Amino acid sequence: MKKNILITIFLVMISILIIILGKGYASEQEKKMFAEIQNSESTEGSISQESTNEEDESADTGKISGDEQLKFYKENINSLTAIEKIDYQSLLKSPAVLTYYGDIDSSSDWYAIMNNYIAEHTDELEVQNAVYPESDTYELYIEQTTTNVVAMEPDIIVYRMPALADKVRDIGLSETNDYLSSILTTLMDSLPDTEIILVEPEPVLSEMENLNSRSLDYRSYMNEMKEVANEMGIQVISIHEQFINIAEEEGFELAELYKEDETSLNENGLIILQQAIERGLTTKTEE
Repeated sequence: MKKNILITIFLVMISILIIILGKGYASEQEKKMFAEIQNSESTEGSISQESTNEEDESADTGKISGDEQLKFYKENINSLTAIEKIDYQSLLKSPAVLTYYGDIDSSSDWYAIMNNYIAEHTDELEVQNAVYPESDTYELYIEQTTTNVVAMEPDIIVYRMPALADKVRDIGLSETNDYLSSILTTLMDSLPDTEIILVEPEPVLSEMENLNSRSLDYRSYMNEMKEVANEMGIQVISIHEQFINIAEEEGFELAELYKEDETSLNENGLIILQQAIERGLTTKTEE
């Protein structure tokens, strides 16, 4: 009887020992398996990162070079957008000189928005100002302001139409045509390789129905200036037109985009102005 009890106790002890050893072995195997999984994930992560890096490198090498961009611009010179023409000059000269000219207030929202967009979407540029706030076409002509522009030897001239100033002076459309034609002819003859671009002013709500003694508002003068530009083959950035179009597309009445003075744009108006400038700069011209 005692012998059986001893045997039973011995078997129980062996069973317990086997269980303990089994658990230890299982735990060790679990640790190994976990380590293998971690190593596998690490390897996959490394491969994934290498793949991403390769894709990035491929994307970088796929970027068009400066020479290729210049070739594209030269082949499509007659259908480039305004921003492409400016970028073309910036790549050609690096840095190219861009001169703002005409009825421009360099502290205005219009100037800041346009200047920032151009700087972000072109190569190296040196910006200069030959600005005459509130000066009309007659003043720009008679004061020989083109002399200052020519002296700067710009590669690009951005000329803002003094449409409102001409309306205030109350000159005839034929006079606007003559003075502007003379100004542009002088610039083109003196700077034959310079890209000249005219810019429409932004809309001024308070002036749209405010006629001078000739029953003309500023838009009449702006349209006359556009006619001159078209006749001389000069590109126009249509900010005024784009502003009206975008406001309509967004469901705004023009009055909703101005402050109480109907001259200064409110927050929504400035957003529309930025979109109008960007669209004007990136609109293709007809060949």
